[in-house]
Amino acid sequence: MFTKLLLASDGSDYALRAAQAAAAIAKSMGASVTVLHVFSAPLLQMTAPGAPGMDIDPGAVNDYMEQVQDSVARRTGRILEEAGVAYDTLTEVGHPAEVITRIAEDDGYDLIVLGSRGMTPIKSFLLGSVSDKVSHHAHCPVLIVK
Repeated sequence: MFTKLLLASDGSDYALRAAQAAAAIAKSMGASVTVLHVFSAPLLQMTAPGAPGMDIDPGAVNDYMEQVQDSVARRTGRILEEAGVAYDTLTEVGHPAEVITRIAEDDGYDLIVLGSRGMTPIKSFLLGSVSDKVSHHAHCPVLIVK
């Protein structure tokens, strides 16, 4: 039924639970898995070099993004590897819900898997829930793991 899974992960505990679910589905159906990590555009804009009151080295921003991606890939990958599931990784920058739904549709994924929360309650209130937005705008089924 599902052959191509998109696992959206930010490395949070909820995302790691979603990775376990994706691993089980992929293993039982022989599906491929792509782990997607999206850096939030507003966060990067707030820390961008040249922003008022900010003096941040562009290399430091890139180094930070690489460290976060490595951490997400390592933690999430460990779960998939222990289940015997092959996967690849993808990193994007933008608004997470928009990027997740765009990638899923453009690249023909037939299931999106993500955790129910990846942020603090305050951020969720201010920015809205990524899982809620993805579930409303995705072209394919979405599995939200609590």
